[in-house]
Amino acid sequence: MKQIAVGNTAEIFDFGEDKILKLFKAGYPAENIRREFSNSSLVNKSGIPSPKVYEIIFEAEYGRTGIVYEKISGKDLLQEVMSNIQNNEYVERQIEILAAVHKNFLSHTSAECISYKDYLDYFGCPDVNDLPDGDYLCHGDFHFGNLLRDSQDSEKIFVIDFMNLCHGPKEYDIARAYVLLTEDSLGTGMDPEIRKLLLKAKFAAGQLYLEKMGCTLKDIEKFIPAVVHCRSKEML
Repeated sequence: MKQIAVGNTAEIFDFGEDKILKLFKAGYPAENIRREFSNSSLVNKSGIPSPKVYEIIFEAEYGRTGIVYEKISGKDLLQEVMSNIQNNEYVERQIEILAAVHKNFLSHTSAECISYKDYLDYFGCPDVNDLPDGDYLCHGDFHFGNLLRDSQDSEKIFVIDFMNLCHGPKEYDIARAYVLLTEDSLGTGMDPEIRKLLLKAKFAAGQLYLEKMGCTLKDIEKFIPAVVHCRSKEML
């Protein structure tokens, strides 16, 4: 098999003409693999544009377990945005697309996946029970890198990566996406003035995203501390 990508938890291989194999690294919990398969199946069933998920298999040659997905030919929107980062009009258009796809995702409801409170509790977030309940289908990690533009149809955007799928208030998922857009993850050693400009651009992107979502910072502020707490644990 030809390896085409490597992530923190898995390697991606070509698996025939129209399929890929997401082969999880040794020691990755079987429960998490089953949950990802179940989450992906749920999203497929909802009608949200996403790669079809086929089956869980054990790849004997590597001695590891993986999930077979439909192969989508195209680039993620993060690559596109970073390649055109100085074109403000282009970036704004991509944020509009991000918001439109997210709105569609959040138009679905389900209680077949875990509650977002269970996800927050796993990371030890305080005061989880003080947050509201909800049954909207939340992606849990909605950002440009998890959107693929179909190379055969530039208007078609696929959503990927459903490991954090959960149900809850739509404002939780919007808060998560807002934090991902605006967080200071630029690294150290950068020229202070350039860093200042980039952080200003991130803030503007976050504000435009909220505007396109029909949302204000006040609407999501109760969820932001929990999201920031989770991000700090996820990145360890």
